[in-house]
Amino acid sequence: MSLAGYWGSNLIFDVLMAYIPIALIILLMNVFSVSYEGTWVLLLLYPPAIVPFTYVTSFIFKSDINAQIVTLFLHFVSGGLLVIVVYVLQYIPVTMFVGDPLRWTFCIFPSFCVTHGILFSASGALLLDSRVEDTTDEGVIIPRKIPPEIWAWYNLKGDAVILVCHFFFWIFILTLIELEVHQNFSWCCKFGFDFSSKRELGPELIKDDDVIAEEKRVASQNAERKTFIESHGSLTESNKEVKDQNHVDCIRVHNFQKEYDTGCGLPVRAVR
Repeated sequence: MSLAGYWGSNLIFDVLMAYIPIALIILLMNVFSVSYEGTWVLLLLYPPAIVPFTYVTSFIFKSDINAQIVTLFLHFVSGGLLVIVVYVLQYIPVTMFVGDPLRWTFCIFPSFCVTHGILFSASGALLLDSRVEDTTDEGVIIPRKIPPEIWAWYNLKGDAVILVCHFFFWIFILTLIELEVHQNFSWCCKFGFDFSSKRELGPELIKDDDVIAEEKRVASQNAERKTFIESHGSLTESNKEVKDQNHVDCIRVHNFQKEYDTGCGLPVRAVR
């Protein structure tokens, strides 16, 4: 099938499957009255952002088990630990200058955008109270305030916009990978990002004894033919003996096809 059809079908299926637990989360949040303002928007934007992000990062790994473990750990850290670290850094006055840039830096992970928005919607009041302006001994004002509006750019609006950007950005990167644009850049191989250029071609075939014997027979036939031609000169129409040695084995398969039984009706022909 085409690459567009392959990735498109997987993208639609994975996004729809992700909406099942998210719909349940939103439902439970409303049932138990813990529906924080704006968080449902971030939850709805999360699947289209995280699915292509995961597709692209999976190319880094050669083992699906390693990819699964590292991916789970990555989102546990970015969506859990880093959000708490940034919140604490932004809360303490002496570390605010560190927490503010990290708040945007870690948005490279879609999980961080979602959990940051949830945490701010739930506990943003504490952060707002601690972000009071201060002045130096020279009377210079130190800006520390952040906008109190929930949908201000610094707050949930920024997270929502970045989640949308994640979708288009990682779809673009996935397209470049499938077009094998990375082969034009030598640094990709130096860092181990070989992507689709090292795709597995399938399991190693184990040859039967009769297959090995036939390969040896054909190889010896070609060797004998070459030796005979070299000793008797070039092929001519009058040299019947040499013409006989010029015979090449041919195998013709007629009406060969592969069919799959669907279990309900006529079989489906896959290869002919």
